[in-house]
Amino acid sequence: MNNALTKIATAQAATGGRYPRAGRYLLEVAVIRMKEGFKGDSAIAELKVRESEPLPGSEFPSRVGETVDYVENLSDQKKGGGGRFKSFLMTLVGADEHEFANPAVLKKFFDERQAGTHVLIRCEVFPKQLPAKDGHAGKVITGFRWSHVELNDEQLSQVEQARKGSKLPALADALA
Repeated sequence: MNNALTKIATAQAATGGRYPRAGRYLLEVAVIRMKEGFKGDSAIAELKVRESEPLPGSEFPSRVGETVDYVENLSDQKKGGGGRFKSFLMTLVGADEHEFANPAVLKKFFDERQAGTHVLIRCEVFPKQLPAKDGHAGKVITGFRWSHVELNDEQLSQVEQARKGSKLPALADALA
């Protein structure tokens, strides 16, 4: 039998990817990673939905407990994926852009320290209409509006417990 058919037959059926649907969320970072693919390098944040609510007039948001992905292609400079992922990381830890100008600073989010893992972030996911181009209607893409979560003592304790359970260094050590 054809190897490609075997791969299809044994694969789990896809249901539209793990992208978040339109809504407002409180998300917990599960892992941040890089992936090399045929379209270039991508930065991926796997996020666990902790709270969700629909946007006015929209469909149902992703469910609490579901894992969703935030993915940016880093290889196409014109599309600005690197800048958007940098903004995500800055918002995650409440940092300024000058603090993220050095690749060594960014490395701690992707290496074994996983500096962003178990940290909370708020996000509004919404449909975004691009302008018409060359006589074709503008396509609709997904927009993300990130908001920093200032962790209270209870949330910080939960983050530290989760990091300890995942055998990760304390958050302050990972961010240092």
